[in-house]
Amino acid sequence: MQQLLPHQIPFRVASKFIRRDEKSIEGEFLCTANDAMPLDVMLVEAMAQFGGALVFDAQGFLSGVDDCEVTRAPEAGDVVRIEVTLDATLGALHRFRAVGRVGGVEVARARFYLSAHAEA
Repeated sequence: MQQLLPHQIPFRVASKFIRRDEKSIEGEFLCTANDAMPLDVMLVEAMAQFGGALVFDAQGFLSGVDDCEVTRAPEAGDVVRIEVTLDATLGALHRFRAVGRVGGVEVARARFYLSAHAEA
């Protein structure tokens, strides 16, 4: 599934895919000291990357984030287990909700939107 992501290291943060079905995907984000941006930002990006791997066969883009709360910023060495669920689709726009956990404890949750690239 990682081949579906256009992101390259250091901005590919969807480290490991664990499970995928029609409406949800689960994976891990391994936090490192070398990540391109602050780790709380990279965590939300990882959520979006997993969502993109769920719905796109080609590239899409993050079009919005709301109801986002990071209760504990991840630290280098943390493995964040991420669960993303597709809530709704309207044409090329997809709405998701996601939860991130470290050691089984929730550290982040968000609702976000991804859009497919418009056909020319």
